[in-house]
Amino acid sequence: MINSDWKTFWRDQNRILEIFFDFLIVEKGLSQNTIFSYKRDFKLLCMYLFDSNWFKKNVSPKRKKNLYESINKESSKKKLTSLRQLNHNILGDFFFQLEKNGFKNTSRARFHSTLKQFYDYELKQKNVVENPIEFIDKPSVKRNLPTVLNEKDIDSLLNHIRKNSLKSDSIAKQKKMKKIKCLIEILYSTGLRVSELINLKIGDIDLNKRTLVVFGKGGKERNAYFTAKASKAIKEWLNCNPDSSEFLFPSHGVSGHITRDSVNKILSEISIELGFNNNQLTPHKLRHAFATHMLNKGADIRVIQQLLGHSNVSTTEIYTHILDSETVETVLKNHPLGKSLS
Repeated sequence: MINSDWKTFWRDQNRILEIFFDFLIVEKGLSQNTIFSYKRDFKLLCMYLFDSNWFKKNVSPKRKKNLYESINKESSKKKLTSLRQLNHNILGDFFFQLEKNGFKNTSRARFHSTLKQFYDYELKQKNVVENPIEFIDKPSVKRNLPTVLNEKDIDSLLNHIRKNSLKSDSIAKQKKMKKIKCLIEILYSTGLRVSELINLKIGDIDLNKRTLVVFGKGGKERNAYFTAKASKAIKEWLNCNPDSSEFLFPSHGVSGHITRDSVNKILSEISIELGFNNNQLTPHKLRHAFATHMLNKGADIRVIQQLLGHSNVSTTEIYTHILDSETVETVLKNHPLGKSLS
């Protein structure tokens, strides 16, 4: 297969990839942002296949702007290797060069996962005879455990917002506090992502069954369940918010609903009032708290996986590691021999 220029080569490889990307969108429900990231990874690999010498000199994690200008001027008269002709030796050299050029383990591990998915798909479609990435070790990545609000912190938070929502300095202040209470009660009792929260529609809520219909990443639909306290907070918020919007948290902005920044600002203000550390109270920290506290009370990890909308249980398992680390810390701190153990 001979290609005279980079654009032609990339166009040919992109035709192969588009079928794979369609599969990921339709069958796996992946978002366009994820597909964009995958495409960027494959483009780097194709640049290496087109001209490995140019790649070694020009490609690095720091160089993002005008990366393709110099390669576009180059032409290749050699026989080029397409994505379907790759073997583990070429891929091994590619990963070696990524490391040499300064790509971190996290980036290279992502490359590895992306390529594994692609070649697994190509193997099933019988477009290749083997998955070349299987012969290459995935770079190890140390996962940093997220900091989690403990149950005492959550109790302080919930008591604070419930108490403040009863204050009636003014109608406007009362409405604001009921909105804040509703927002936080939902986040902690359901574990929703902030993107899922701001897009919640009133029609997606069943107050009798205490359920929400949630549209998560890639448009995947799932049910979430909220507490009686959260149900009460939703009713109070709806009663004092006669807005005709379909969204639970409406806004006059272009989207029609509040933004991520609005939610982060609300939580930041509450965090200051409670004397929490910076960034201790965020939508994602409440999501972490929901999952960790559920596991701590004996909930099955598969149930947590479904409630959080994780496509892979390995993502959910990070919360078991949090509990493990907290258990070790408790033993070292409280055991009579703790000092000698540590």
